Amino acid sequence: MDERKFLELLEQRADEQERLLRQMPLQRVFVTASLWLGEHPWRFLIPFALILTLFFRLILGYRYYELVLKIFGGFGFIR
Repeated sequence: MDERKFLELLEQRADEQERLLRQMPLQRVFVTASLWLGEHPWRFLIPFALILTLFFRLILGYRYYELVLKIFGGFGFIR
């Protein structure tokens, strides 16, 4: 594939993607959120991880720690 065909194909794909974005409901919200999360994912991921940890700790109690150790310990398959 020569450079001209490649650039035409790239333009076609960009146009398709732009059309899909225009048809999407809540387009502005999606674009803003994806750009914001793309640049600053820790602003969302760290609080989300903390909330999930507290939630599962309250529900499972002491068993939560055992579950986490089993997950990262390989459930005893690797010794």
